[in-house]
Amino acid sequence: GHITAETFMSILRDKGSGICVDAEGFRTAGSMVSVLPRDPALPCVHFFTATPDPSRSVFKPFVFVAGIKAVPQVRSPSFPQDPARQIPRFQSSVDRRHELYRRHQAALELMEQDQ
Repeated sequence: GHITAETFMSILRDKGSGICVDAEGFRTAGSMVSVLPRDPALPCVHFFTATPDPSRSVFKPFVFVAGIKAVPQVRSPSFPQDPARQIPRFQSSVDRRHELYRRHQAALELMEQDQ
């Protein structure tokens, strides 16, 4: 039949089959699905969970091509007035969670509401 990236993502999320594990001292660390087009003019797309437990993770797309420009959402956050660099230190706090992580958490909350 016709197997899609979504089919593979479902397989990698399947705990019943033993492919996705989070018990007995072992945990699936992350999963990846790649779409490799037959047309060499099209880029390959790789989907990574980049988080443990694929059954609760969002597969995020990445394309690796020459000359790609990094967008701000994939850079580590920086803070002009970082409390860690001020004297006295840590008199205030900032949310150090990466933007992609925050969005992943929001998507996970939505997925859990749908169950």
